[in-house]
Amino acid sequence: MDIIAEAESIEEEVVSFRREFHQYPEVSGHEVMTTEYIREHLEKWGISYRLMEPTGIIGVLGSGSSTTALRADMDALEIREETELSFQSQNTGCMHACGHDGHTAVLLAAAKILKEHEDELNHRIMLVFQPAEETAQGAADLLETGILNQADKIFGLHIFSGIEKGKISLEPGARMAATNWFSIRIGGKSGHAGKPQECVDAVVTAASLAMNLQTIISRSINPLESAVLTIGRMEAGTARNIIAGEAVLEGTVRTFSREVQEKIRERMEEITAAAAQMFHAEISLDFQPASHPALWNDEDAVKEVMKKAVTVFPKKDFVHVPPMMLGEDFANYLNEMKGCFAFIGGGGKYPNHHGMFDFDEDVLVQGVKLMLVFASV
Repeated sequence: MDIIAEAESIEEEVVSFRREFHQYPEVSGHEVMTTEYIREHLEKWGISYRLMEPTGIIGVLGSGSSTTALRADMDALEIREETELSFQSQNTGCMHACGHDGHTAVLLAAAKILKEHEDELNHRIMLVFQPAEETAQGAADLLETGILNQADKIFGLHIFSGIEKGKISLEPGARMAATNWFSIRIGGKSGHAGKPQECVDAVVTAASLAMNLQTIISRSINPLESAVLTIGRMEAGTARNIIAGEAVLEGTVRTFSREVQEKIRERMEEITAAAAQMFHAEISLDFQPASHPALWNDEDAVKEVMKKAVTVFPKKDFVHVPPMMLGEDFANYLNEMKGCFAFIGGGGKYPNHHGMFDFDEDVLVQGVKLMLVFASV
């Protein structure tokens, strides 16, 4: 199979796939129309498949003693699209703002090409169209079914703005962070704004916690380690002249090692306990187990892929991209089997998870080429 020629021949079709997915985005666990669109095409092309519950679909082609899985995530985000593209979201308040429409289109296009060359394959290919990546539940759910026990290795990719259009980062080691979610509930005593001495101010307690928790990274973690603690949501108070009796802080911790993750949890427990004593408040911390570990690319898998990739892509297409503090549940697969995960530059102006996010559709062909490289190793 001439990977370059095959990928370039399907350019118009892969763009049409992407635009269809983009117009009809569906959030995690509700990818019904997306699953059906994929099913219709797999059936039309004669590719056997298995529908997952409640959403998701896995196609199978080829034959042999080994099995390679190719994965794409399908879900969108609860974000109002602001792009004004001619094919912008028709589902108000829902948008493909993270490139998953592109990932799914790329794998669907690769599936069509692989079916046309099925007799050239010396192994089986599993086409994993995964739901619920944004909630970090989809990969874990698929692994729990046992269907991927047949796979010897797995590969995937992600389109990112902020990386030059069409550039590829395929590197061993840590690539994306483990994700923990936390919630802190503060119980104080409300009252009149003019009588603070009679109250326990949940707002002041929350503000103190928001600042002091940041010192964990700067003062409790080795500066040579990487970690992030972000409070993304704070809720407190009902009126400007009432001292708040309750507050909630919610956020996330991102790490590359279990030791650092555990250290952060311990320090959060200590700081919240100290704040409760200092402000006479009742404080509870819910620090949830990581929804997925850090994503580490297997060195041997990267070497194997690169041997083939350098025959398809010019050397200038490969760039170094530092590890990201973003989460990706593909890490759950790599915890179970060998494989690797690539970044592809989308060339967009706005970051992933932004209402103006978009990517240059030229990179879709680059993605198809990479999927075909993955399938050939």
